[in-house]
This record gives sequence, C-alpha cells and structure tokens, in this order.
Amino acid sequence: MSVRPGGRSKSNYPLTWVSVGLILIFALAPPLCAQTITEIIDPTGDGGGNSLDEAYGIAVDGSGNVFVTGTLSHNAFKITPGGLITEIIDSTGDGAGNPLDRTSGIAVDGSGIVYVMGNGSDNVFKITPGGVITEIIDALGDGAGNPLYWPVGIAVDRSGNVYVTGGFSNNAFKITPGGAITEIIDSTGDGEGNPLDRTYGIAVDGSGNVFVTGTLSDNAFKITPGGVITEIIDALGDGAGNPLYFPYGIAVDGSGNVYVTGGYSNNTFKITPGGVIIEIIDVLGDGAGNPLYFPHGIAVDGSCNVYLAGIDSDNAFKITPSGVITEIIDALGDGAGNPLDVSSGIAVDGSGNVYVTGETSDNAFKIRQFPGFFLFADGFECGDCTAWSSKVP
Repeated sequence: MSVRPGGRSKSNYPLTWVSVGLILIFALAPPLCAQTITEIIDPTGDGGGNSLDEAYGIAVDGSGNVFVTGTLSHNAFKITPGGLITEIIDSTGDGAGNPLDRTSGIAVDGSGIVYVMGNGSDNVFKITPGGVITEIIDALGDGAGNPLYWPVGIAVDRSGNVYVTGGFSNNAFKITPGGAITEIIDSTGDGEGNPLDRTYGIAVDGSGNVFVTGTLSDNAFKITPGGVITEIIDALGDGAGNPLYFPYGIAVDGSGNVYVTGGYSNNTFKITPGGVIIEIIDVLGDGAGNPLYFPHGIAVDGSCNVYLAGIDSDNAFKITPSGVITEIIDALGDGAGNPLDVSSGIAVDGSGNVYVTGETSDNAFKIRQFPGFFLFADGFECGDCTAWSSKVP
C-alpha cells in the first residue's frame, strides 16, 4: 500500500515547488525499510514439557497463527500472534493407532484446518481448529497399488484439496475433502522420457494446476486439473549456462509464475506461464558478501516478492519483482543470542511478515518488515506479477 502525506499544513498554503520536489525525490528513491526479528519458538516448545526438536516445516494462516513442525520431536505447534504456544499433534498421531513419525511438511487452509505429514510414518493428518485429528492418507497411497513412501511436500488449494509428494515412492497425490485419493504423477513423469525421481516440493495455483519438483531427476513438472503433465524445467536450468541441480522448494504466484530452488546449484529460477526461464538469484546471494548455499524453502507474497531460505548459508533472502536482493536474516538469528542454524522452512503472511525455521537451532523466527514513509517504488502491491518480469535480471 503506497503511503502518502495526507492533508495540508495548518496554514493551508498550497504545495510549493519545494514540497513537490521533495515528494519527487522520495518517490524516485528506494523504499525506506526496517525490520525486527523475533524468535517465536525455541527448543522448549510449548514450555510445558513438549519440546521442539529439529524445526522444519512452517505455515501461517490468515489470522497470523504460525504452525511449526518438529521432525525429531514428532510433533507440531501452533503459535498465536500473542505468543501462546500449543502442541497440536504428537507422536501418537490420531490416537487411534496411526502414529506420527518424523514430522515434515505442514500446510493450513482458509478454514484454519492444518495438515501435517510424517515422512517416517508414511502418512498425513488433518487437524481441525477444534483439535480433531484424522489420518487422511497412509502408506497405501490411493489403495490401488500406488503407495506413499516418505511424504515430504504438502499444499492445499482454495477448495480444500490436499496435495502430497512421496519422496521415496516418486509420486504425488490429490486428496479431496471427501477423502477421494488420486495419484496425479508417478516416476514416469510426463511419460515423454522425462522421469520424476525423488519427488519433493509441491505447490498449487488458483486454477488447480499442481507443480512438483524431482530432486534426483533435476526437474519440475506442471500437472493440470485435467491430468496433462508437462516438464517445465530440467537440469539445464535457464539454458544459458545456469543449471538446476537438486531442486527442492517450489512456489507459484498469482500470475502463474513458478519459482524453483536448486539445492546443489545454489540458485533459484522463475518460470513464466509462457515458459521463459530466468535465474533470479545465485550462489552470490545479495552480491554484498552474503552468499546463498543450498536454497531449500521458498515462498511468494501478494506483492510478487520471493523469499527463500539457504540451508547451508543459515540465512534467508527477499527478492523484489525488479530483482533487488536483500538478506533478511542470517546465522545470528534475532541478534539477541538466539541463532539461526540450517534455515529450512519459510512462509509469508498477508502483511509481508516472514517466518523461518532453524532446523538444528530448533527454533523459528518472525521477521516483521516496516515499509518506509514513501513507497512509490519497486512494485509494492504490484498486483500483476507479470508486469515486472522483464525487470528481473
């Protein structure tokens, strides 16, 4: 939202050429921004005996509640905007004989329903706001001979359909609110000689198109609601000498641009709906001495800003639509003695607050961004992300 001075001064004098000039100067200048970093959960978890060990997945709902998974503590927590921390699921899973082992990905829908996956227990759970826990898929997958092994990526669309990747089963599933399970892609990939190996990240757009990454096949696919599968990027990356190796995270914006992180190639690509592929960040990170090593989690906000976490560089970056790259957190964490180590998961809310997990620091941070007084530059609330695509280097 652009912020401009409102009203006249007490004298009610009209604007002079001096004040107009000042407005123009500020308008043409980069936005003045500041941020605060707060640790929102640490190894003590809820502080009531339920610890957080190896923080991994993170998600945020429309009310600002944050959800974090603990891989080795086999649980997940809800953190309210006021800081109240509650364990919402533990290793007992649904308490009906379906355990949760090695909690990995997490997602939340518009109704506040949370979905948590256990890659060690080969299953996914649905947790209602009232705390009712239901297993929605297990190792049997669709029950028609297509199993789910080592689930790691999860996404949910506006209709409440859940999408899950099986890392070791090399596939992905769609689970409807009514419980119907369909395998939407398998190891054959697009069936045209481009296989899918070690499925990892998953994302879904507003039209129901699903996007998945294959870490060992060095590629990503688009799956339409009608089941048409297309490889949208491969190991060649942008085809201009910037390869894609070991892709992990994937995200999609409101205009259908897809973003893929390359873990071993230390970079990230933007793929437009027309198939144009652009490298938007590489190992140099922000180019100011803050490198990017092994990018993993990725998120995009409504203003077309991209956020990604670097596992081995213990940091996270913001990339604006015009290509400005800023490191928003580093290994120092909040700078108050709470470090960030192995930054894996990342999420962003509707207000532009960013949330990052530290896998081996067993914690998570909120990065609250404060835009400056004049915000006429750099696509703030740009709306249509395609309008800025030509500006990305």
